[in-house]
Amino acid sequence: MDAHQETDRRIAEMVRACYWDRDINCARTTLYCMSRLFDPPLDPQLDRAAIGLNGAGRMGCQCGLLEGALLFLGIHASSLGKTEKEVCAVCGRYAAAFQERFGGVDCRVLRPGGFQKSDPPHLCEGLTVEAVRLLHDFVTALR
Repeated sequence: MDAHQETDRRIAEMVRACYWDRDINCARTTLYCMSRLFDPPLDPQLDRAAIGLNGAGRMGCQCGLLEGALLFLGIHASSLGKTEKEVCAVCGRYAAAFQERFGGVDCRVLRPGGFQKSDPPHLCEGLTVEAVRLLHDFVTALR
């Protein structure tokens, strides 16, 4: 197994554990996975702040996968010495890449049925794995 395949395996395992063992949302899952992949510790206060970042409390607004990614990018890009203006540009580039890859940035687009009581648990697990992979590749290329 090469390094890329190993990273893919780790991401899938972490996402599954976050959803099925911890029952946390997509934004928190993104932050958790990225903190494990890139080693900055996840501050408990940031984790708590991301509790409602799942389509704005399941309202179908901006996807928590993007929101969690933008939070991580702000922390990571700042740690690389990027200015606030540069951090904003990095976040904009990532949001554009996310939109291009997934066809939108809102849960109402990514989950056309919205959030229904009849949904199977963790409906976005596959999408989450893909989104964390996209973010991992984006961050790896970030200089």
